[in-house]
Amino acid sequence: MNHAISLTHLNLPVTDLEKSMDFYVRKLGFTYVRHLRPGKVILEVGGFDFFLEEGGEGFGHPRFHFGFETTTEGVHEFARLIEGQGIPQVVGPQPTGLAEIYVTPDGLRTVFYFADPDGHIIEVYSHIGVDVGYVDPAYAAQIA
Repeated sequence: MNHAISLTHLNLPVTDLEKSMDFYVRKLGFTYVRHLRPGKVILEVGGFDFFLEEGGEGFGHPRFHFGFETTTEGVHEFARLIEGQGIPQVVGPQPTGLAEIYVTPDGLRTVFYFADPDGHIIEVYSHIGVDVGYVDPAYAAQIA
C-alpha cells in the first residue's frame, strides 16, 4: 500500500448503549465526543476514537479483546481504579488461569483483564517485550 494510513477507531457493538456509556465514561474515564445517530456514540481515549453501537446479542468471537498498554505501575494503578469502581478482574490468557495481576517469569510484562457490561474482555498490560512471539520466515519473504 503506497498511501499512508492510520488506525483511528474501534467500533464496539453493545447491547445497552446507556449502560456501556456509563461504564466507559464514568467508570473508566473515556471522554464523550458526540452521538453520531441514535444508538451510536463516539468516545475518545488517548487520542483514539472509540465508537459504541447498539447491536444486539450474540456478536463477537470468544477470544476477541482489546488492550491498553501502560507502565508496570500503570497496570497496578488501573487495577486499583477498576477495583474502586466495583469492576472485578476476569480470567484472561495468563497461564495461571486466575483472575489476577500476572507478571511474566522474566518480570518484563505485567497484565490483568476485566470485562465491560457486554462481556468484552479488556486487557491492561505493560510492555510485551521484543522476545515474545516469532517472525514466520515464509511469510516475511512473501511480503519483502
